[in-house]
Amino acid sequence: MKFNKKPILVRSFHYDIATKEPKVKQDIQVAMRQIEFNNPADAEMTGETGNFFEIMVPFEVAPTPGYFEVSGQITQIVQLVDYFGNAQELDPEILGKLSRPLVETIETLTYQVTSIALDEGVNLSFVSGESEQAGE
Repeated sequence: MKFNKKPILVRSFHYDIATKEPKVKQDIQVAMRQIEFNNPADAEMTGETGNFFEIMVPFEVAPTPGYFEVSGQITQIVQLVDYFGNAQELDPEILGKLSRPLVETIETLTYQVTSIALDEGVNLSFVSGESEQAGE
């Protein structure tokens, strides 16, 4: 399936050192909703060649050993060329392929922020599927 992507947008990214007892947490959600553009400035985004969707990845992660936490939301608008169905009808494999760059953005931001804040970058590695795991 062909698709056109707009730039990834970091809506929020928050980093905190754990102030309480460290706990490990991994909550990464992937959602996709169809969008329609009504603004005349978005005239090139008519949807005549396929539907537009917003992919949203809200997250809250405290990797092992849980001494810090990152949270926020990353989004991206994509157009699925020649696809006029609903988001719920998409193959989960396609959603995984479309959302992977957003998850990689979380991994990259976390590494960069921890490189500065902790003087050592922390690598996160998320695996798609029911048992996604975060590691150092």
